[in-house]
Amino acid sequence: MNIIDQFTRRETMELAGATSNQLQYLERSGLVIPTRVLKEGKKKPEVYYTWEQVLEIRAIRNLREATSLQVIRRVIDFFEKCQYNKALRDKQIVVIDDEVFWVNQDWSDFGKQISVLKVDDKRRKGIGQYTLIVIPALWDIVKEVWDAAAASKVISMQEFRRRAKDEPGKAA
Repeated sequence: MNIIDQFTRRETMELAGATSNQLQYLERSGLVIPTRVLKEGKKKPEVYYTWEQVLEIRAIRNLREATSLQVIRRVIDFFEKCQYNKALRDKQIVVIDDEVFWVNQDWSDFGKQISVLKVDDKRRKGIGQYTLIVIPALWDIVKEVWDAAAASKVISMQEFRRRAKDEPGKAA
C-alpha cells in the first residue's frame, strides 16, 4: 500500500478516537504496528496507519469500554492460537460480565438463538466452547403485541393500527 493511501498519526487519532498514548501502547504491545518513514532532512520518522489499522484501533477502543486491555490481548492470542485471523475489526465481540464471546457470523439462526464461541473468561473456564445465547427477535415481539391487541376487548384495532410503530414482519 502506498503511503499516500495511508493516514497520518494525527488523522488516525481523529478517526479512531484514540490518544497518542493509546497508539503508542498498541504499537509497543504489538497489536497495531504503523509504518514509519524517515524523510530526508528530518530527524524523526513520520508515522502512517492503513485503513485496516484505523478500523482495528477503533474496534479495540470500543471493546476497551467493556473490558481491559489484558483481556483484549488474551482474545487476540486466542484467535492467533486457534489459527483464526486475529483482527478484531471484522468480528462481533460481545462482553457479558466477565465473559467474552465471538458471535458467529452465520445469522441463519437469528431470532431463535445465536451461536457464539467463548474466547475469554476471568476464571479461564470454558474458553473455546460454543455457547448458545437465546435472543428474542424484535419481529417476534412485535407479532406478540399485535396478537395481544387483536385478542383484546379493550383495544380498538383501528386506533392501534394508527398508533403502532411497526407491523408484524416489517419490524426493523
